[in-house]
Amino acid sequence: MSASSTPHNRRERRAQAHAQAQSKSIASASKGVPLSLPSRTPPSQKTLLEIAEERQLLNRRGDNDAVVDPPSITTTTINPDGSLSTSSDSPSPDPLHSTPLLDVILYTVTLTVIHFTLTFLVHHQYASEPPSTGPLFLSSSVFSATPFLFLVLVFILHPRASHLAAQALFAAMSIVAGGWLVYATNDEPYMAVMKKAPALGTLWIWAVIEMRWEWAVVCLSLVGGWGWWKGYTFF
Repeated sequence: MSASSTPHNRRERRAQAHAQAQSKSIASASKGVPLSLPSRTPPSQKTLLEIAEERQLLNRRGDNDAVVDPPSITTTTINPDGSLSTSSDSPSPDPLHSTPLLDVILYTVTLTVIHFTLTFLVHHQYASEPPSTGPLFLSSSVFSATPFLFLVLVFILHPRASHLAAQALFAAMSIVAGGWLVYATNDEPYMAVMKKAPALGTLWIWAVIEMRWEWAVVCLSLVGGWGWWKGYTFF
């Protein structure tokens, strides 16, 4: 032991003794710990991750991002006479989840804004005087049945947009609304265009948005091909 590490008083000697005793206890405890690498062989039994995947506890979504309903809970009770009775309690669906109210409201507001924008553009093109934004908005979007009709359509069709029947309905709506809009803007008088174009354009845009991109491309191609065959102009 060097002179620099030699304790000079009782306090230093006690501290040095305590430190030596602690280091010895740590060294003796570490002797029982095996100093080896962990085993890299795969586990012989199923892991918790595999069990969770088998029971579908991690991903609660099915095809087309549809949420899978949780399994029903079966309860077994013992009757007074000793017999067993089972009852299945299926969780009730959440109405806000089955019909997302926020999505319906946002879609309705968006379609109403699109309808007002098309109404303003049509009036600006065909009217003799530029329209006033306030009265036009009140007449076309506030004191009108258009927002209510959009709300009903979105509430019924939007939650079921991934179904095949809904996709077919949107495809038919896209073809009819798009073809009718092209025909009206080319062959009908300007008063008819001012009344029909905003609603037809809004329905056409909404149908294209709700469809899968393959269906949307086919429907737009059909409308464009029909208009080209009839000799209509689009701009």
